[in-house]
Amino acid sequence: MARYPLHLFGLCFLCLISLRLMHGAPAVPTKEMIDFMRRFGYLEKGPTQAEALYSGEAIIDAIKHVQKFGALPQTGVLDRRTIELMSAPRCGVVDVMQHDQSLRHRRYVIGSESWRKRRITYFIANWSSKVGEDAVAKFMAKAFGEWSKYSKLRFVRVYDPSADIIVGFGSGHHGDNYPFDGPGNVLAHAFYPYEMNAYGGDVHFDEDENWKENSTHLSEGVDFYSVAIHELGHSLGLAHSPVYSSLMFPYYKGIAQGTLDYDDILAMYQLYIQNPHITDEPDWMYTTEASTTVDEYGTVTPAVPRLPDLDSEPHYPEPDPLPTSTPALSSTTEVYDIPITFVGDYETVDDHISRHHAQSPPPTSVTTPPEDLAPAAIPSYVPVPDICSGSFDAIGLLRGEIFIFKGAYLWRLTEKYRIKTGYPVRIWQVFRGFPKTVSHIDAVYERLDDNAIVLFSGRFYWVFDALNFLHPEVRPLTDFGLPEELRRIDAALVWPKNNKTYLFAGDRFWRYNDTAGEMDEGYPSSMDRWFGIPNNIDAATAVASGKTYFFKGNYYWLYNNERVRPERGYPRRTGNIWLGCR
Repeated sequence: MARYPLHLFGLCFLCLISLRLMHGAPAVPTKEMIDFMRRFGYLEKGPTQAEALYSGEAIIDAIKHVQKFGALPQTGVLDRRTIELMSAPRCGVVDVMQHDQSLRHRRYVIGSESWRKRRITYFIANWSSKVGEDAVAKFMAKAFGEWSKYSKLRFVRVYDPSADIIVGFGSGHHGDNYPFDGPGNVLAHAFYPYEMNAYGGDVHFDEDENWKENSTHLSEGVDFYSVAIHELGHSLGLAHSPVYSSLMFPYYKGIAQGTLDYDDILAMYQLYIQNPHITDEPDWMYTTEASTTVDEYGTVTPAVPRLPDLDSEPHYPEPDPLPTSTPALSSTTEVYDIPITFVGDYETVDDHISRHHAQSPPPTSVTTPPEDLAPAAIPSYVPVPDICSGSFDAIGLLRGEIFIFKGAYLWRLTEKYRIKTGYPVRIWQVFRGFPKTVSHIDAVYERLDDNAIVLFSGRFYWVFDALNFLHPEVRPLTDFGLPEELRRIDAALVWPKNNKTYLFAGDRFWRYNDTAGEMDEGYPSSMDRWFGIPNNIDAATAVASGKTYFFKGNYYWLYNNERVRPERGYPRRTGNIWLGCR
């Protein structure tokens, strides 16, 4: 028998194969076998997904390669061990790369270029409930440490979605056009450095697997560390190796091996020790010690008070009860190919407003109490929206913390980009004195000169001062120099590139000077000037590190402030990375 545990993916399929083998004749490849060989690079897929015709010699050669990467005798015959191999649990990265046959004579296989630097950051976007956050963090650090010993690379955990390597769990279609297949067979996959632009280096684990810590047998569960250390080899540029003792052997071997084999060390030497094109500071460049550290969160401690956790003053009503269930992603999430064209990019502002929010009643006077100017009263209990589906109403960095607004609720994120315990809550529970009849926030930002927080809803805005109390009067959007016919704005942003305030609505934007209290000349301007960002965005914000993000639907763009365009590989899925949704 083979030296690896097996998962079998269909009793009927195995019965068919058994009948063929009982009569003594070699099995003829089924469609499932052909799909396997195409998926993992043994047969060329051709220019389209249509069925291709393959010669007998091509099939035999493909079977031999399957056997080679499974450490089986290379007979070219579909015997029982070869058939079982095709349904064994394994990595989802291809085995045979058609683009670079010149390296096939080596034991180890280089799959791509190396990282061009020695300090590599990683962000753990989410984790499986089967092993938990602490275990995922511990075993990822351990795996990074093993690769660090032989590469002179420094792996640094950060709490920033723009990290070099993003680690996460997902089921089925999870945003990268390489869907998982449920329990068994493909356990995880990873991307080579710089592959698919922003996906380069990322590691995805199939949430449907039975993940375990220190599992000694597949019947107990899939050992997380054994899979993680293999996938990180791909993140560093290694392809699969046909050498059974290598960490890069494509099939799951269990917990028996937790360190690099000679084969893997040779590959690291070529990619990172001999490589003269990698740049780095010299202070730790020549150490071979494992170097896995955790960066500071990069948050800025504000000189003014943070916003309160929630309103607990006795003169306010008790908050409405909130559901205790955690929202999850829909199992039928639509998957888009990049670039994405959003339906409605060319709709009018009025159309956009009517699709999303009811129009606020027109004001009679700006001195009227806020309740009289706000939208119609909302029920005392409002269901909590699904935050994992994206489509935020607003997002902002307020007093050094990220707040997300959707419907009548707000979510507060920790420094690790996790939803803070006790959230969501109603907007008025944090912004004390805020009208409870306001059903949503359209945009929010914090002014640089006085740290006041500006909240927009419909035609109006409120200012929350540095003492955490709301200014008593509601004001119209026209105070900003915006046109009277504008019924709402989509987003507000203080751009770190020039520290000016930008207001977005439909296919236009304005630049406002908060210090002078007036709109800059030459505005509004077309959204075309924000190259790569769609019209009718949902939200926008800059974070403490100075990076700028735009949001629409369940996607976000990381914007390069210097080049004035999105980073390559964006948009990416918001719920998975920003909120840790699975």
